[in-house]
Parts: sequence; structure tokens; C-alpha cells
Amino acid sequence: MSAPQWKLIEKLLSDFDSRQIAWVSGYLAAQDAKPSAQEPSVAPVLIAHGGETGNSRQIALSSAESARMAGIPVEVVDLATTKVRQLRKYEWLLIVCSTHGNGDPPEPIEAFFEALMSDSAPTLSNLQFAVLALGDSSYDQFCVTGQQIDRRLESLGATRLHPRVECDVDFAVPAAAWEAAVLKKLPRTGASDALPAKQEIVATTTVYDKQHPLSVEVLENRRLSNANRRSAIHHIELEMPEGALALSPGDAVGILVDNPPDLVAAILDAIQLSAEACVSVGDRPMTLVEALRQQVDVTIPGAQFLNYWAELSGSETLRAFTDAPIREQRQFLKTVQIRDLVTAYPAVPGAQAFLDALRPLQPRLYDVANEIDGQTDELHLTVKHFHYNFQARTESGIASRYLLALEPGDPVRLYAHTNNRFHLPEEADIPVILIAEGTGIAPYRAFVESNAHRETPRHCWLFFAEQSFEQDFLYQKDLQKAHADGALSRVTTVFYADEPGVSLSDRLVDHIEQLVTWIEDGAHLYFCGDKGRLQACESDLGARVDLSIGDGAWKALNKQKRLHRNVY
Repeated sequence: MSAPQWKLIEKLLSDFDSRQIAWVSGYLAAQDAKPSAQEPSVAPVLIAHGGETGNSRQIALSSAESARMAGIPVEVVDLATTKVRQLRKYEWLLIVCSTHGNGDPPEPIEAFFEALMSDSAPTLSNLQFAVLALGDSSYDQFCVTGQQIDRRLESLGATRLHPRVECDVDFAVPAAAWEAAVLKKLPRTGASDALPAKQEIVATTTVYDKQHPLSVEVLENRRLSNANRRSAIHHIELEMPEGALALSPGDAVGILVDNPPDLVAAILDAIQLSAEACVSVGDRPMTLVEALRQQVDVTIPGAQFLNYWAELSGSETLRAFTDAPIREQRQFLKTVQIRDLVTAYPAVPGAQAFLDALRPLQPRLYDVANEIDGQTDELHLTVKHFHYNFQARTESGIASRYLLALEPGDPVRLYAHTNNRFHLPEEADIPVILIAEGTGIAPYRAFVESNAHRETPRHCWLFFAEQSFEQDFLYQKDLQKAHADGALSRVTTVFYADEPGVSLSDRLVDHIEQLVTWIEDGAHLYFCGDKGRLQACESDLGARVDLSIGDGAWKALNKQKRLHRNVY
């Protein structure tokens, strides 16, 4: 296909939402299916996804649906539960995976990734594969996990079915193009007659997701931490219509946040455009101010915006960065925000063109802080005000600023995000050790509520770390009541400001003998909260467990899926 044809397709797809893109992809793949009098038996295509936010799973399911429409048999699996040796059973493999942070594989697929990269990984000469890598170009190690998996599969003898495609946060169009191109190369059983069924499903199924969120109202927004604390922590209660979202303790919700009105106003003033200018996002018409508030990231510039603004403003400084090596370009983009660029290098853009150059505004995941059951019509969140130094000013995180400013009656758009790897054990008699740093207490509050509703509560030991007993003992009364009622067997705390030099690791080591006893009795361990502190904590605890039980004991716990992490 020629370059002009690809540009035409990308322009068309940019006006579609994710469901329309999936439909077109499946329809085009189906057109390539040729009916036969007797359909041959075709080995299934394995579509494997790996990530933390649900984007890779969303794309994998879309690809599977399109494949089935085209008469291609498929199986969909999560790399978190896949063994590398299982790949030998397949002839065709499609992998959709993300990169976490600045170059790490997503935590759920670490075991798969390590096994794939190990010297003991099997030869995969029977396999043809294609990789779709998801990432965020604001990080230096953009899409590196997908790159590593792609190269490793080739080194193990697998044949690349289609070149690797790397997607930024605005992944819908390139992902759909990858899907359509890959499906045309796969074997199929024959022409599919499933197209009408797909149309019917799209028209009649109600599913709350990023594209179709549930709108709920704020019931309460109160401060949990002391008023003297700079990084305020709030407890937010939202209405929850019965049965609207399927959520288990340990799950999260994706919040579709709004950009700050003052930031949007400053940008509109700099680019000299009317807030009421008419634009469209997908097939939805709206005003420019509405789109800038809710649809696009008006903080972090991507390479696409840099190229667009350099051309429009005529700035030689910006043009020099567009021609610079990618690493140098990314370093520059870390030093500026959208407001800085449009102010320092003024230009008057077209409203739609300006909007199209911006990255989509990504949902933020927040752990659910209460048990959602048939008797509950509320959903609770625990939110900390995030602020950071940027150049000579202090900035607030978009999500926390939005959430902390909410008032009763305000609408919030959200959807369920299942976190299977952070659920409680199914067996009611298995003890659990819950280790929380700061707002990492949120999902444990849901755990404890669930435990309180059991006829015989499981043994549950909570370790909680914060700054000050007086200012920051989050949910103190709830936890004390749970302890008195037997839903919490033990509560152990550390408050850094009250006990200088004492860490969460120190407190765990203080109780190592009892912890080892719990572990030998089958306990699962959960880590939730600040990634840096909890990684250090896990490293220290793992070393002491190995010393007490024997070398490899901690690694064995991980292999047995008794270690659960939700760190950020």
C-alpha cells in the first residue's frame, strides 16, 4: 500500500472511536476470507496481552473479536498466567504489551519476561509472531519491553510475521492499523458469517469502559490528614448504582479527570482562540474549551506537538529539536509543558489542528477503599494531593487536584479496573499479611470490610506506615474497630516523623519470627503504596525470610503466587 493510501486510512480512523475502529478492522479482515466447500482445520492464533492499565487487554480482545469475524480461530491469554514453554504448542503468536515506568516490564508479567529472557528459554522455531508495543514517549525507555520481547522471540528462532509497531498513549489508530495488517497475514477457516452478530453486539451491549464511562455523583469529600500537612489526603465517597460495576476487594476504578480550568484558560489566551470554537473528538462535536478540559493532555507535550508547533511558530529553536536525535528531543520535552511552548513561541493555530496535535488525556487508576456488595450504594477513594517542582514553579498533579476540588453533587466519570493479581485468596482460612505505605491503605480497607462479613474472619495482620500518628493515622477509628471486632488480628504501625530513623522494613524485621510463622502457615503477603519504599522493604524482608526458612524461600513464595504487589 502506498504512503498516500496509508495517510488516507489514518485520517479516516482518527475520526472513529475504539469500537468503530474494531468493527472496520474486523470487516476488512473478513473481506479477505475466501469461502471453500470444505473448511480446513486451522491451528488457533494465540493473542497474548500484558500490562497494568488494561490497554493491552482491550486491544487483544478487539483483535480477537475481529479475527473471529474473519474466520480466524484464536485464543486470548494474559502473559501473567502464561508459561514460555506453552508457546511451543502454537504456530502463530500476537503479543500486545506495555512498558511500565521508565523501562520495566509490567509487574504482572515479570515472571514470563524473566523466563523468556533466561538461558533456559526453549527454541521457538515453529512460531510466527507479531508484537504491538505500548508506551509513553515522555519516558526515555519508550516501548522497551515490547522491543526486548520482539528481539528475544526472533533470537529463539521465531519468525517475525509483521514488523513491530510501537504506540504512544494515543494508540487507537496505529493499533487498529497493526491489527488489520496482521489479520490479513493469518490463516483462516473460510469466510465468516459473524458480521451481523458483531454489529448487533456493538449496538445493544452496555459496558462501562474508558470510551463509555459511568457517571456518578460525589456524596462526600473530606480531609483525612491533619490540616497542617502539605500533601493533603482526602476520603471521597461516590454514589454507586446497584450492580453498575463488578468490583472485588483489591480492584480499582479508572477516573476520567478534567484539566484545571485556569490552565485551559491560560492556553486559550496564549493561542488566541475562542473557547466556543467548534471542534470534534472522534465523531463527537464539542466546543474547544470542553475538549481541552476533558479530552486531551494540556500538560505534557509529545513529539507530534513539538513538530506541529515548530512548524506553525517558525521557531528555529524548536525546529532544531525536531531534527535532533530522539533521546535529545525527549530530554528537551521533559523541560517544558504545553503552556510554556505556546507562550514562549507564539502562534495562532486552527482549533481542530491544535486539538489533534495533543495527546489524549489518560484515565488515572485509584484503588477502591471499600467493599462493593449488594448492600453498598457507595464507592470510596483515598486520594493524596500530589505536587512536584517543575522549573521555577510548583505544579499539582492533574488527577489529585481535580479530585480534591470536587464537591457534593459534582459528576465523576469512571469505569471498573479489575486487578486479579491483588485479590484475596479464595480459601477463607488462608492468613494474609497486609503491608501499606501511605495511601496504600485504601484497598486494605476493602479487604478488612470483606473479612468482617465472613462468619469466621481469616487471620489478617496489617503493617501501616505514615508520617505522623497525630496527623496521618488514616482510617484510625475504622481499623481500631476492625481489630476489636476480630476482622484485623494485629495492627502494627510506624510513623516516620515520630520515630526518626525507623523504617517500615525495621518494623517488619522486629516481628520476623512471628511473620515467618505466619508464612509457614501459608500466609499471602500484600504490598501497596510507594514503589521505592516498598521495593526496599520487600528486599529486606525477603533476605530475612531466606535467612530464617532457607535460601530461595522468598523466590518460592513469588512462584507460588503468594506475593501480591500494587505499587506506584
